[in-house]
Amino acid sequence: MTLRSLSASRGHARKRLCAAVAAAAVIASGSTSALTFSQALEAARAHDPTYRVAGHELDATQLNVPIARASLLPLVTLNASDAKVVGSRRFPNAQNQEVRTPLDYESPQTSLGMRVPLFNFEALSAYKQAQAQSEVAESVFRSQGMDLMERLATAYLQVLLADDGRRLAAAQVTVFESQAAQAEQRQQRGEGTRVQATQARATLDVARTRLLETIDQVDLARVRLERLTGLANVQPSSLPALVKAEPLLPDRLGDWIDMAVRQSPLLEARERNREVARQAVRRQTAGHLPRLDLVASLARNQNDSTNAIGQSTALRSVGVQLSVPIFSGGGVDAGVRQALSRQALADEELRAERDLLEVDVQRHYLATVSGEKRIEAYQQATESTALAALGARRALETGLGTIAELADAQSLNFTAARDLAQARIDALLSRVRLMMRAGVPTYEIATEVDRLMLATPRASTTTGQR
Repeated sequence: MTLRSLSASRGHARKRLCAAVAAAAVIASGSTSALTFSQALEAARAHDPTYRVAGHELDATQLNVPIARASLLPLVTLNASDAKVVGSRRFPNAQNQEVRTPLDYESPQTSLGMRVPLFNFEALSAYKQAQAQSEVAESVFRSQGMDLMERLATAYLQVLLADDGRRLAAAQVTVFESQAAQAEQRQQRGEGTRVQATQARATLDVARTRLLETIDQVDLARVRLERLTGLANVQPSSLPALVKAEPLLPDRLGDWIDMAVRQSPLLEARERNREVARQAVRRQTAGHLPRLDLVASLARNQNDSTNAIGQSTALRSVGVQLSVPIFSGGGVDAGVRQALSRQALADEELRAERDLLEVDVQRHYLATVSGEKRIEAYQQATESTALAALGARRALETGLGTIAELADAQSLNFTAARDLAQARIDALLSRVRLMMRAGVPTYEIATEVDRLMLATPRASTTTGQR
């Protein structure tokens, strides 16, 4: 294993340990404070099985480096044996008479051998291939971290959106309850009709049904977040009410694409895969090359044969062993062609990944930029519908409007507020995905999300109600 791979492996182990400690701290803190996105990310890293599988896969792949390097290092073996020999020996004497003598002796043997590769192109290529595979695994692990962040951001922001929808639905129920009570009072005083009171109650019943639906959505969103982080009773930060979304930095699409080409872990993995394929070609080509080893041995034998009973021998030998492939049935040529095909496959996969990455970056960039405009438009729509609802209320008070017109105006106001919350969530999620595709480190993305979440305190999303 290279120094870089070893330090990277230790770094990943430290990160997983820190993630576990951070998750334990979050659990110990209970529900006394809102769960920030950074805290949720640390908890998810320590709990999510998909991410943990990627970490174990990285550790296993990095061990291929020392395994392959072992083929380039000396191989030392020690052999020892001790045999008890019992039998008889027959042979003719000088008078051609058969003589039989018993045999009963021990034959201990000890040998120490060493083989040092002097030229082994196949082992060298395998070692370089293992190094490239380790780098691929590191890039894949980074991409799995990005995938975890995307899943977490979706779950985290869905909780905020669902909770904001529940809050709006509850506010809508409160307003319609007041209107239904006023309609009943107007009917009792003879200022209103039964139809108006019935319409107000029907509007209230519909609002209550929507409130129950939003409560279920909140519970489901929380369950998804809890399953991802392993934390119970999570309470994310509140959805901010930004008047205007912050612009992207850098602001040019070309800069984001250049950043993604330089830093994307998926693209980096494809590039390292091409190096793996290139080393595979060299490894297969080694089947045509000779192999040269330095061979040395020490041996000590006693009574190693019936003719050497009572004798001991000590041998030392040093030499070289050359192995030259002559004919392998065409298997080496086929292996080389196969490796070349896989190298071409890796090249095409790299091109496809680069094209897909550029399209994704452009898509999320445009979604982020258009999201800023959508937020401004929905902000104006919320303010306009709030004024319209206020006008409808005053018209009703002066006898120029109806309960149905007021309910419609207020429903439009709540719908605009809900769409505004959805636009904020979509814009923030698009920004996160853009930064992910560009290869921005996960901790920087988490810090940016927390900063945007705490940028502005919550303000009322509806006006015009009394």
